[in-house]
Amino acid sequence: MTRCEFTLEEYRNYLALAIDCGYRFVDFESLDRAGDRSGLEILLRHDIDYAPVLMVPMAAIEAQLGVQATYCLHIDSPWYSIDAPENRAAIEETLDAGHSLGLHFDATTIASDEQVCEGALEQAKRLGEAFAREVRVVSFHMPGRRPVDHLVLPAGLINTYASRFFVEIGYVSDSNQNWRGVDLETVLRSREQARLQLLIHPFWWRAEPGTMRNKLFDFAAQIGVDVNEMITHEQWALMDEQEAAA
Repeated sequence: MTRCEFTLEEYRNYLALAIDCGYRFVDFESLDRAGDRSGLEILLRHDIDYAPVLMVPMAAIEAQLGVQATYCLHIDSPWYSIDAPENRAAIEETLDAGHSLGLHFDATTIASDEQVCEGALEQAKRLGEAFAREVRVVSFHMPGRRPVDHLVLPAGLINTYASRFFVEIGYVSDSNQNWRGVDLETVLRSREQARLQLLIHPFWWRAEPGTMRNKLFDFAAQIGVDVNEMITHEQWALMDEQEAAA
């Protein structure tokens, strides 16, 4: 398995490789449009758990390569505000580069499916109004903590965790700097997945290599919160595993 240092240069190389292998980057709505479905396709999604300002260099790389992505943002994150001037500027710059706006929605504490659907619709409308864009895509935060794959969202909203995006389409994610045993370069070169949903979190990709621990601790210090409030039990365990393997 190719070792990944999670640098922006590596990210550029992955995108360039995908293009060289014949993949084209499409939006989530394209799957429901009539037309030619032949060829290799990637649905590129970014979940913004922390620091929207880190979207900008990633979005710029994508724009340079002619790659389109969907950036999914929280509207009520405890770690950032979309109304903060630096975040708003970063979001607008990303959208101006040709990328789509999606909602990152935390349903982990909502028991009722009906309330989840209502909440996602309400927040999608608010996010769209905030940036004068239509929001059609909803990505759920920490979907392993609450089943969401069965949810049919209202008003034509697309649930990126719907079963079709895992049964009909391949899936690769870099969550917490962990590819879960998947080698993205091998996946792309093999071309075995004609369609692939690729989830990339801009927070992990930097100009220089860095550990998951350093990035999280630095961010907690930057925003002035107790790191124990921000880091999940899963992340603590994964940091220990990653550092033991280094």
